[in-house]
Amino acid sequence: MTKQMIVVAALLVYVLFRSFFIEPNSLVTTNYKIENADLAGVRLAFLSDLHLRKNDYNKLNKIAMMTNKQHPDVIILGGDFLNGQNYKKSMNVTMIGQKLSMFNIPIYAVLGQQDWLTDGTQITQDLEYGGVKVLENSSRRAVIKGRYVDIIGLADLTTRGIDIEKAFYRTMRPRILVTHNPDVYYDVMEDVDLILAGHTHGGQFILPFTPPLFVPSKFGVEFASGLIHIRKNKMIISKGIGTSVLPVRLNCKPEIVIVDFVPVGSIVDTKAK
Repeated sequence: MTKQMIVVAALLVYVLFRSFFIEPNSLVTTNYKIENADLAGVRLAFLSDLHLRKNDYNKLNKIAMMTNKQHPDVIILGGDFLNGQNYKKSMNVTMIGQKLSMFNIPIYAVLGQQDWLTDGTQITQDLEYGGVKVLENSSRRAVIKGRYVDIIGLADLTTRGIDIEKAFYRTMRPRILVTHNPDVYYDVMEDVDLILAGHTHGGQFILPFTPPLFVPSKFGVEFASGLIHIRKNKMIISKGIGTSVLPVRLNCKPEIVIVDFVPVGSIVDTKAK
C-alpha cells in the first residue's frame, strides 16, 4: 500500500468516525436576534426533527437541560419526533412533552411527515397528554411576558396539505408561524413576525468546501438552514437535532435554535455570531 493510499484510508476512517459517532452527539445552540418592537424581550427555543430512538433517555435529558439553561419564555417543536417510521423503536413522545413541561413554560408543536406516515393521531394525543399543544392549520393565543402572541401551526406539507386561510383565521400580530417544511415560505402572504421551520436537517452530511449533497426542499441549498429573508417575512430553518435515513452528520451539528426578539434598531446583523 502506497503512502497516498494510507493517507486516503486514514482520512476516510476519520470522516466515518466523526460522522457516525462525534457530530450526531455534538448538540449546540444557535442564537438569532430578530428585531421586533412588539416582541422585544421575548426569548423562544425551537427544537425540530428530534428523531429520538426508544432508549435515547440521555439524549432527551441533554436536550432538556440545554434548552432550560437558555431560559426561554416559550418552546416550539417543529415535528418529526420519531426514529424513522417505527413507533415501537421510537421514544414515546409523551415523555418528550413531560420532560420539557417540567420547566412550566408554554410548549407548542406541529407534526412532520414521519409522524403522520406512522400514526399522527396517536402522536398528537401523546404529545398533548405530555403537556404540548399541537397545532395543525390552527392557532393558539399565548400569553408570553404579559403580552398576547398568536402561535400558528401549519399541517405537514407532504402528507396532510396546508390550509393557510384556516390557520390564520382570527389571528392578529404579533404572530409566530410554525411549519415543519420550509417550502411553504412563498405561500404565506400574511404578515408574520417570524416563521420557524425544520425538515431539512441542514443537509445533514456536508463535505468540506462543498454545499450540502442533498437538501429535501424544492429550493435546494437555499433552504438548507439559517435565516431566510427574501420577502417581507423572516424564516429560520433549523438543522434539527436527530438524523434521518442514515445516523450520520458531517459539518452539520445538531442544534437547538434560540431566538431573542430585540428592539428595532438595536442590531445591524440579525444573526448573532
